[in-house]
Amino acid sequence: MNLTDLKQVLDERSSDPADQLVHRMRLRGVQAKVVARRRRIAAWTTCAVVALAGIAVAAVVPGFRTDVTPTPADSPSPVRTVEGFPEYAKGARVVAAKSAALPERRIELTIVPTTLDLVIFTRCDGTGDSEPDERVSVNGHFLYGLGCGGSSRQLSWDGLDVAVGESATFVMTITGAKRFDGTDTVPVPIPDSGTFGLAIGVRIPLDQYPLPPRPSGPLAPLRRTLMAGCTEALCPDAVIIKSDPVDPARPVKRTLTWKATDSVDLLAQTPGLLHVRVNGVEIMTGEWWDYEANTVGRFGDRNGGWTREFGLHLRPGDPVTIDVEPEYVTGAWQVVFSPA
Repeated sequence: MNLTDLKQVLDERSSDPADQLVHRMRLRGVQAKVVARRRRIAAWTTCAVVALAGIAVAAVVPGFRTDVTPTPADSPSPVRTVEGFPEYAKGARVVAAKSAALPERRIELTIVPTTLDLVIFTRCDGTGDSEPDERVSVNGHFLYGLGCGGSSRQLSWDGLDVAVGESATFVMTITGAKRFDGTDTVPVPIPDSGTFGLAIGVRIPLDQYPLPPRPSGPLAPLRRTLMAGCTEALCPDAVIIKSDPVDPARPVKRTLTWKATDSVDLLAQTPGLLHVRVNGVEIMTGEWWDYEANTVGRFGDRNGGWTREFGLHLRPGDPVTIDVEPEYVTGAWQVVFSPA
């Protein structure tokens, strides 16, 4: 997987199989700043071979019409699931899924994609205080390996033998387990009981996505912590761009003197998109599909990463213009450039 903008993915786990299913798909931050908490779905099926015929899918970025405001649709109550996965999560609809029970350790799921805008979901339940580790591959090519339970959007399928109209076989393997002993995370034997699952979803436009209903009353304020325990007081060099308190849909522009950036972190109260551009070049688009206000992020420009990826030649001291263009958001948001 392309690690460059892999600062968003993997969700926090939940042990409640019904009410908390959506919360299983929330984002976690990057693990060890490289894949730390990896950034990291039509018709239901439990069959190992699934044809995804007739599914019309449009990519979320770019191409949305800015003149259309999505009408949030209540999610089914209780949440409709297949093989333990919510039907809709992370801007995608599950189109294929399979699960197994430990001590089995391997799931194989074959699909015939009609689009390459796919999201991979995994889950592990009923394993007590042990967290299984997973390895996910496609057509024999390694994709990622982390603690079980999360989501990952593959940005590039180059070299993975995945193509529209051709069979692709995804494999999830339980490779180990770990447990927090109160001080540190330590390896433990793989549990003998519990279930694990693998699902493939296809992304759909936000204005067609069944958003959850807006919570009653005022929305919770954005967290003051910026990233890794950093606050405005502790990180005075951080560049913080906030939404207009009267009109959160208004684009915001800031011109500043550039400093090498370690990471860019985005936060929003409501579903929607935030397009972030540096000197006119879009470096990322943050996506939110619920009201959980999870952080979305990517790596900064140090070590020449943005030069290679975007052709941006940024030197400390240069004047730089940052544009943030909201799309569909209806609540407060912020974008934080953390200095290296």
